[in-house]
Amino acid sequence: MFKPLINTRLGWVLLLASCSWLSGLAPGLSDHLSTLTWSSSAAAQGQPKYEKLLGNYAEAILQMEPLRLQSYQQVQQIMGGALPKNICKKSDLVAPVNNICDRFFNESAEIIRNNGLSLTDFNAITEEVRKNKSLKNQLDEELIRRKGN
Repeated sequence: MFKPLINTRLGWVLLLASCSWLSGLAPGLSDHLSTLTWSSSAAAQGQPKYEKLLGNYAEAILQMEPLRLQSYQQVQQIMGGALPKNICKKSDLVAPVNNICDRFFNESAEIIRNNGLSLTDFNAITEEVRKNKSLKNQLDEELIRRKGN
């Protein structure tokens, strides 16, 4: 009964995290993965070596982007046009849209893990990239380098 709700919230967090370097927002998860939180507490903790994880982070973003675009286009076709930014957060979604959102969230989480990152690390790097111009420039360079290969 609660599984779709948890998957939807987890997915929403992943979607926001992967796009937050553009929007300036960084979501996080509570201890039980059932509550969306907005804070900078991850950045206040002892900072891991972001530069060391930046390649993994960049690869995860690049792998998630085609999935994000495909999911967005599928939802757009079903909903018939422009979508609100928080479409997957809506509670009154039709089943096909809910399924697309859940699939995107679950596959994004798997991509993050397959690239050697925890969701917490991914969100912490996202927050740090948003705040740290030097790290953002390093990420941009890494993304360009990886796109070229």
